[in-house]
Amino acid sequence: MADIRPFQAIRYNTATEDMAAVICPPYDVISPKQELELLASSPHNYIRIEFSKTLANDDDNCNRYTRTRACLLEWLRTDVMMQDGKPAYYLHEHSFTHDGMTSVRRGLFARVRLEEWDKMIVRPHEQTLAGPKRDRIKLIATLEANTSPVFGLYQDPGRYIGSLLDQVAGWPATVEFSSESGESHRLWVIEDAEAVAALERGFAEMPVYIADGHHRYESALAYRNERYAQDPNIPRDAALNFIMMSLTDMADPGLLILPTHRLIKGLPKHQLFILPERLEEFFTVERFSLSGDAWRQIKTLMTEDSSRFFIYGLNGGELLSLTVKDKAKVEDLMPSGHTATYRGMDVSVVDHVVLEDILGMNAMDEERIAYDHDRDSAISRVKSGEFQFAFILKPVRPETIQAISDARDRMPRKSTYFYPKIPSGIVMYRLRD
Repeated sequence: MADIRPFQAIRYNTATEDMAAVICPPYDVISPKQELELLASSPHNYIRIEFSKTLANDDDNCNRYTRTRACLLEWLRTDVMMQDGKPAYYLHEHSFTHDGMTSVRRGLFARVRLEEWDKMIVRPHEQTLAGPKRDRIKLIATLEANTSPVFGLYQDPGRYIGSLLDQVAGWPATVEFSSESGESHRLWVIEDAEAVAALERGFAEMPVYIADGHHRYESALAYRNERYAQDPNIPRDAALNFIMMSLTDMADPGLLILPTHRLIKGLPKHQLFILPERLEEFFTVERFSLSGDAWRQIKTLMTEDSSRFFIYGLNGGELLSLTVKDKAKVEDLMPSGHTATYRGMDVSVVDHVVLEDILGMNAMDEERIAYDHDRDSAISRVKSGEFQFAFILKPVRPETIQAISDARDRMPRKSTYFYPKIPSGIVMYRLRD
């Protein structure tokens, strides 16, 4: 189904560049503080490509996009970055620690043919906003490149692809480095003709699921369509018909999906006062003290299949556990046109039942709703008074993403957070043949 091919990546010249000092996170998670740190880490840090900032005197001739293009061309001219001579796949192993456990996530950098969603060859799972896409379309058009990969998932039940990548991982790594954060990376360049052909065969009959990077995918698709509107004779295999992805097996033991907790502020006192009573109309409420080993019991509850979410901050230092009491009553409040999988998701219940119906809020009101992927951080932000209370959610499972995508449905925004983010700057895909 998916057309997945090797490509000639642009990569940093590791003879002169310290990879730990030049990679950066993708543009949408770089904080102002981190931006300054990255700029200071190296004059060649990839943030200058991935996330150049707007300046007060920018105009049509000099702006963040033209500066990015000038930077890339200069780095290519001076061999800071170089384009590989042969098409290749790139195996990336990303080692990281979370919650005291070290894991390794394996991804394969490849180029994937852009397809419209209705073909069900590349399948999304989450809603997107228009704003970020306009920025990425402009960056693609100016650079003629994908600066960071879309994160894609695939199913490999017979481990045909997995066994091939196991063999590659036994080769000496082409690039290997560790960052100050404790994460480490290994990269293998797969340009052997037999290995390339075997991987192409392995991917030939499967769809690709978008895990992260919906905006990047839709931006590349829009750019391609704009170019074809200008010139319908562009060859079908032209580079702009493809997008760079990092592809990971859904069963990869290093695939970690964190929940996106909701933190609430700005509600009037009378709404807070009646909220516990309103919640009991829809949910069975249990109360947990956070002293002792309560978290051990709560963690067990978070692994169960049934719909359950938690609220901290409404009842002193207790954590409220909520499960649906009246399923029909809850389903009546769900927007039409969604699957049973969508209607049963904790995040759907929180967004549509609690936020929209009980509290009368817009579930995308980012003036009063913030998001945090760390449970302890979310609770601390409530304790500090920054927020009134927090919804503590369970993580979404890969099979839920697959079910939503296969049914042509979309999850609510901010449903999944894949950790850690794939760094930008390891490989780049140039849209020039």
